[in-house]
Amino acid sequence: MTSLERTRAAFFEVSRRLSAARTPAESARIIVGVAQELLGWDCCTFDLYFPDTGLVQAVLSMDSIDGPPVDVPPAYNATAPSPAVARVIREGGQLLPGSGAGAAEGLVPFGSSRHSLSRIFVPVRHGDRVTGVLGIQSYTADAYDEDDLATLQELADHCGGAIERIRVEHALRESEAQLARTEAFALVMTAHLGLDGRWLKVPPTLCRLLDLDEAQLLSTSIERLLHPDDVEAERAGRERLLRGDSRTLDLEARWQRGGGTTLWIYHNASVVEDAWGAPLYLLLYLRDVTERKTLEDQLRQAQKMEAVGQLAGGIAHDFNNLLTAILGSAELLLADTPEHDPRHQDLQAISRSAHRAAALVRQLLAFSRKQIMQPRVLDLNSIVGDMQPMLRRLLGEGVALRLDLDPTLGPVSADAGQLQQVLLNLTANARDAMPGGGTLTISTVNVNGPHVALIVRDTGVGMDDTVLARLFEPFFTTKELGRGTGLGLASVYGIVRQSGGHIQASSRPGEGSTFTVYLPRAEAPRAAETVGVAAGAAPGGTETLLVVEDEDAVRHLLCRVLRARGYQVLEARHAEAALEVAGSAGRPIDLLVSDISMPGLGGRELADRLAASNPGLRVLFISGYAGEAAADAFPRGCGLLEKPFTADQLARRVRDALAAD
Repeated sequence: MTSLERTRAAFFEVSRRLSAARTPAESARIIVGVAQELLGWDCCTFDLYFPDTGLVQAVLSMDSIDGPPVDVPPAYNATAPSPAVARVIREGGQLLPGSGAGAAEGLVPFGSSRHSLSRIFVPVRHGDRVTGVLGIQSYTADAYDEDDLATLQELADHCGGAIERIRVEHALRESEAQLARTEAFALVMTAHLGLDGRWLKVPPTLCRLLDLDEAQLLSTSIERLLHPDDVEAERAGRERLLRGDSRTLDLEARWQRGGGTTLWIYHNASVVEDAWGAPLYLLLYLRDVTERKTLEDQLRQAQKMEAVGQLAGGIAHDFNNLLTAILGSAELLLADTPEHDPRHQDLQAISRSAHRAAALVRQLLAFSRKQIMQPRVLDLNSIVGDMQPMLRRLLGEGVALRLDLDPTLGPVSADAGQLQQVLLNLTANARDAMPGGGTLTISTVNVNGPHVALIVRDTGVGMDDTVLARLFEPFFTTKELGRGTGLGLASVYGIVRQSGGHIQASSRPGEGSTFTVYLPRAEAPRAAETVGVAAGAAPGGTETLLVVEDEDAVRHLLCRVLRARGYQVLEARHAEAALEVAGSAGRPIDLLVSDISMPGLGGRELADRLAASNPGLRVLFISGYAGEAAADAFPRGCGLLEKPFTADQLARRVRDALAAD
């Protein structure tokens, strides 16, 4: 089994096993087991991190002191993170040398008298939050390298959603168990409510809970305290009680405190009657259940985010293969079909629909941080300036565009095309927020960190706190049905996070919105090349190319396009056949065009074997999504073409690969 297949199988297995885990300790043991299989370790740690309190909680510690790994009693409970762990939380994964000075970093020594000589620590992330830290250590010097750091980080990111779900489920079970244990001793507030819904008697505990004094409560009704969406349910339940249709009312509803915050309160109501059976008032037993409801909401959110991320990565490879064949075939047919031919319009519709489907897949992959990134050192000001004409057309005549770009702005390391997508999505979002016209201001500035900030500010309708809280959720939209997928801002969030940055949004109704994108500043000088595709006809050549692709439709398309441009094309369905074709070709191969992920031997291993007998071989890898490219990191200097692509894009990337040094 190849390293790629082993990694993919391990990730599939960890997802399957995490779905059955019930506690953070169980999930941690599963994850470190996969890390042992992929990278090997002598000792390991897994801590939960709670951003709200800034504390870490030791979940699992293991050490191979005198043989197989055994559990080590955690050295700390809830405590502030050590300097080394704090750096991981703040800056990301760390590949560290030996820990002779580990005590100075706050690290706990393992074993009896040995020091770890190789260490990796990575954050476990769920969305924008760091929720844990995974660490592996070895007693062997130089046991790990940057590829191992990337693999461990990918494992942590792959498990981040599941860890958050398990943590919330565990906390919810603990909360429910605690509630059950203390049910007999729990503080239940008792109140009297008039038949018209006005308060007759209230306890001091309810006054404190709602941040109102007794006089304020007695002068109002229960309906004035309830969230507007819950008023009708309470009123209907009260009417059923008074009609005698039911004996009790059980309701969980949102109550609004005097300070403006919202609580969830469970209340049980029954009718108190006089000696003749006429209703006098309602007796209410009240309990604050806000914490339990919050945990339930967090669990649902964690489950939804995890499911969407797994769905995106699962369908990307096969779906992008289908779209590549559709797009390429439609492009070739369009080139051979005159515009006056009735089929020309049908082919254009097929091509447009395929491009829209490809855009949706890219947005899903961007949200789940599984899209392919090709970072370069870039001048963000140049990207904004070059896009100015396009942004003005996107905004239309009713919205003014202003640029305020810092001339001393530092460079960033990012994927230029993905940054363009961020700008386009934020601009389109701002345009929709200003239906009556307004001003969009795009600014850049150096900030501490060191970071570079891209600020997009509009004068639109603004958003309330409810919308802000769900702004970057996939499929969440405030637009009417059919006017949006709800993936625009979700994909912006994913692109920014995968680029190593973060994004903040601030807004108030009627006061516009501001989105601030923070990107790490790069140390290298700005790239001189410009972004975009050169104009003119797609180039061709006469070199010998070897095309290796296991998807028949994609392989046939590749060969047809390249042969039409003059190349001598050899083809193979898998790596083993490619080695045979290359051995019997009788001439050197100038360029290998190969899918990264194939049954049996992978693209990386194939390129290594062919390069041994073809020292000048150039390589262009093709991949459906970042999980494949990251799991099988290709050597520096090899090109990468992301599926789906057009025939024109293929021809240009082949020419670029042949011209590469």
